[in-house]
Formats: sequence, C-alpha cells, structure tokens
Amino acid sequence: MGERTSGQRRRASSGRSGSSDPSKSGGPSGPSGSSRPSGPSGPTGPSGSSGPRRLSVALALAALSLAACKSCEEPQPAAPEAGSAQVASGGAGAGDSGPVEAPDGVAVSDAPDAPDASEPSEAGAAMADGEHRGDAGAPTCRLVYGPAEQSFRGPAALSVVGKELRLILNDSGKPRVSVVPITPVAKGAPPIVPPRPRSFTGVRWPACEVAGRFVYCQGPGGSIVRSVLGPDGRVVGEGKVVAQSRSGTRIAAASFGRDHSVVAFLDMRRTTEGDMLQAFVALDDRDPVRLSDDGAGATTLRFLQRGDEAVAVYLDTRTAMVPVHARPVSFDGSKLSLGEDVVIFVGGPPERGIDLTVAPAGPKAFALIPMPHESMDFGMATLPIEDPPKDAVSAIWSFYPNGLDPAPIAAAPAHDGKSAFVARVRPRHKEPGSPRIMELGRIDASGAFTSLGEIADGKRVTDIAMIDDGAGVWILYGDPTITWLERRVCTGS
Repeated sequence: MGERTSGQRRRASSGRSGSSDPSKSGGPSGPSGSSRPSGPSGPTGPSGSSGPRRLSVALALAALSLAACKSCEEPQPAAPEAGSAQVASGGAGAGDSGPVEAPDGVAVSDAPDAPDASEPSEAGAAMADGEHRGDAGAPTCRLVYGPAEQSFRGPAALSVVGKELRLILNDSGKPRVSVVPITPVAKGAPPIVPPRPRSFTGVRWPACEVAGRFVYCQGPGGSIVRSVLGPDGRVVGEGKVVAQSRSGTRIAAASFGRDHSVVAFLDMRRTTEGDMLQAFVALDDRDPVRLSDDGAGATTLRFLQRGDEAVAVYLDTRTAMVPVHARPVSFDGSKLSLGEDVVIFVGGPPERGIDLTVAPAGPKAFALIPMPHESMDFGMATLPIEDPPKDAVSAIWSFYPNGLDPAPIAAAPAHDGKSAFVARVRPRHKEPGSPRIMELGRIDASGAFTSLGEIADGKRVTDIAMIDDGAGVWILYGDPTITWLERRVCTGS
C-alpha cells in the first residue's frame, strides 16, 4: 500500500490471498486456505499440537481488536515502483498479501548480465561526504570504506573469514565468491573507495544462505543446491540438489556443528481449500519434512542460530493479520527434531511485501518486522524470541514517519556482545512522497532501537545485508540496477 494519509484505514477482512496460479495472477500468490493441510508429516518428536489452539486464540483476539474499527476505508494499493518487491494478489482485492518474492528486474532463473549504470547515484554521494542530515540525524558511524559500487547487480550473502570479507553470489544455484580485504582502520584517514568496475553481471534472487562451511543457493525452477566451501572460499566438489522450493521465494539455513546443516524453504501444497504455501526443512541431503504447523501457511522465513541449535521464524501472512511463528529445530546426532510451533505475535493487516530479519542482541534474540501498528501508524516491531519461544509476547515499537512497501531491513550481531546493528529503509518525513532513506541503528538486549544516523538517500534499496567484522560493520545494499558496499566504524563499538 505504501504511504498513508490521515484518511486511510484498513478493513478487517479474513482469510488468505486468492488464487495461487501464477499464470492467472502474474506471479505466485500467498496461501489460499486456512484449513488443516494434508502434507508431509513432521519428524518424530514434539508435534506442536497446541499450535492450532494458540493460533485460534490469537486470531480471535485479533478479530476483537479489528472489530473496534467500525467505519474503516480500504486504501487502494500504490502503483509498484521499479525495483520494488512484487507480490501477486492472485486477482483478489486490495490489501491481499502473499509471499516475499524477488524484486522486479532480479533474475529468478539464469541471470543475464545487468545493464550498465552510468554514474554513481545520489546515495553514493550522500554517503561519501558523510554530511547529509535528515530526521535520523548525521551518521555517528565513520565511513572507512566505500560506498563502493559492485561488479554484480543483486543481493549477496556476507561472511567474514580471517581478514577477508566474502560476498557469496547466487550464480544460478552455484555459489560464486568475491573477496574484499579487511584492512586496519587508520584514525582520520579518508574512506577507501575502489575504482568503479568496468563490467557488471546479474545474480539470482534470493541470495545464497551460509551455514557454517555449507552454502545453499536457489537455482532455476526453485531447486536448492547445497555446496561446501573450503577454507580458501572456493567450492569443494560439485553441489548437490537437496530440495525443491517455490522459485523466487526466500530460503534460510543454519548449521549443526561442523558436519551438518539444515535448509528451510517454501513450497506449494494442495489442501482441502486449494493450494497453500507451506514451510519445509531438510537436514543435509535427507528428505524434507514439514516445518509449518498444522493449519498454518508460510510466506517468508528466517533462521536464528543458537549455538548448535536454531529457531525457525516464519510469517503466515493473511489479508487481515500476520501470525508470527517460532519453532526450535535441533539435531540429536541421528535425526532432526522439531520443537513446539509457537505463535509469538499476531500483527494487524499487513503490507503486501512484509518481510522480517532476526538477530541476537547479547543474551537475548529478536525478530524485527516493519509492519502497520493499529490503524494509522507504521514501524519496526521488535519481538523477543525466548528460549524456548513464548506465545503472545509484547512488541517493542520503533515508529517510522510513514508507511512504505516494501520496507527492507537487515540486522547483524555486534562484536560488543551486547547489541545488534540494524539497517532499515524508511521515509525521511511523514508527508506522502517523502524521500526514502537508509538508517543505521542498534538494538540492545531490551529490544530498544537507537538510531546511529542516516547513511544513504536518493537511491532505491530493495535488499540489504550486513555483518560485523570485529572492528566495523559492513553493509551491502541496492536494487536490481546497482549494488553498493560500505564499511563503518561506530563510536563506542
């Protein structure tokens, strides 16, 4: 829907998005039913049988809350902007939601070369001089590298190995590694800005997912390829197809020690009420099992790594609400075990491209979701992910001046062991048409967000990735036409 005006409100309709036939809708849609699906059963272990009951209670509470709005007008969806995440409505009315999918222009099959961009964008100029000021204030994190335009167009996974930053690109299901040296930070020195590349290539969306020494990349047709990376960053042997996912939807991965890893993904399954996107998980190269609970669909997901265990966090985006699920996943040495599927939060009527990120902040861990708050506000909901996950947690809100769709966000644990960095796109002001900026900040162990300033403007951003190297934070961002990389050192970090 994008930006809001004072007269806009949401209608509390029920159910999921419409048709899932991409040939009819122009792309895949969200889940189409809320019945108990008939799909592959989960592994031996806790079944999460209380999940449907908790979800029913949560939905009832949400319905009571939505009923308080007795005269709500439904806004018309904003026209999609070039490079933004596109989610098909399946022919349903405005306000329907669906899976998080590739931004326009990003390949979800073999990636062709991307078009050349003539000059660095205004975003690069704003970051380079470090003087731009917006509502977020001047950046308090010194720019020490970049912004450097990259030779690829699209997203990448980031990994730090020794004194190298490794950017892992999705080359049609095969990981391709680009290396940037991590140099000592010289006090008072100007930022290192490498020369602009002379040629450019496109890469697939979504980005590959790194899990220890394993890397998963979605290939043409939705195949998921598992590869092994050696210490030098090169692929060892041939990758192996381990699962089949819905093409152009997110995947997530986590490691269990050195020798095992797991990938979670989305795929469509037939239910009594039609096709529904559901979440699945596969250990190593074994057969996948269903991750999403009975009666629940899934539209996007992430893994939170907790030592040698992990927690899958996924959204079941519906027209009138967004249940947020958390489910522990572990490996006992012989088989995969799934913990109880818990609905930790139920958000209100969502934007079409709603997505999330997860990160630990000291001893705590959080899911961060840009979403509407009640009828008029929009902001980042920070949700505690307890150990084990608890249902109906309270959100800590950091409000944006206005709404936007999509609302890209990324997070990474900080090396101080007490907080996490957050990079997010938001409007600079509350007025419709306000420029969008990228803001850097932190969340602490309480979930409170502190802005570290505006670091980019004048540039569309559809994907963000970030990682802390122990001395500074790297941020990779851009859209299908251009990708930037920078490094910042933050005061007190």
